[in-house]
Amino acid sequence: MSSKFTIINSTDKDKSKETDRVYRVAKLNECWKRQYISALEKSCTGRKGKICDLPQDELAKIGLTGIKYICSMRDVTRENMKLGIDKGRTLAEEQVRFTVIDSIFTILGCLTLRNFVTAFPIEKYYKGDKWEEKDYFSTMEVLNNMDLDKPIGRDELSELLWDYYNADLRHAYMEYTSAMSAMYKAQTGKGIMEKFFEDRGVPVYTMDKETGIMKNNQTGNILKPKKVSHIQIVE
Repeated sequence: MSSKFTIINSTDKDKSKETDRVYRVAKLNECWKRQYISALEKSCTGRKGKICDLPQDELAKIGLTGIKYICSMRDVTRENMKLGIDKGRTLAEEQVRFTVIDSIFTILGCLTLRNFVTAFPIEKYYKGDKWEEKDYFSTMEVLNNMDLDKPIGRDELSELLWDYYNADLRHAYMEYTSAMSAMYKAQTGKGIMEKFFEDRGVPVYTMDKETGIMKNNQTGNILKPKKVSHIQIVE
């Protein structure tokens, strides 16, 4: 038996694992983008008529790969933010993001509720009543009042997404509203949520991440919050 052994630098090993993980996130995004575009082109090339005239299975595939693409794009952005290399999106990029997600939602609105639930299963979480949040049961209550074999409709889809308990759909809808808010802010100088709170007299603050100083956007008052363990800054 040899007496030789190798000392592994754990720091280098951890960095390697982190690099591999970030690489997988980026490759997964490329994969879902490719599948989404492929499904869209395969179904629409050479065909005439409305998108809703496509077979339900093809609509489901386009919608599913589209949602996965949006979620994986969100993951890439989060990784870039962790690495400190996220430069933020330009207004043009926000408009493209909004348009892409809106078109995917339009396709999902063409699905019957039955096929929608098959493509995006309700997550098996049952404690929503205890914490006053959405869960499997609250979602089923909403679905019981809908026609399973009727196309959902674009406007109705927006309402359904508020009540539907599925992580991918939730994240995609957050990306959608985020892009919408960025476009609204470019026009008015304020994001949608900021305007919502202002209209109701709720103070909105902007924080300088370097100094920790916060400014009241309505009054201009400056304050530096004390560090409290149970309070977190929500961006």
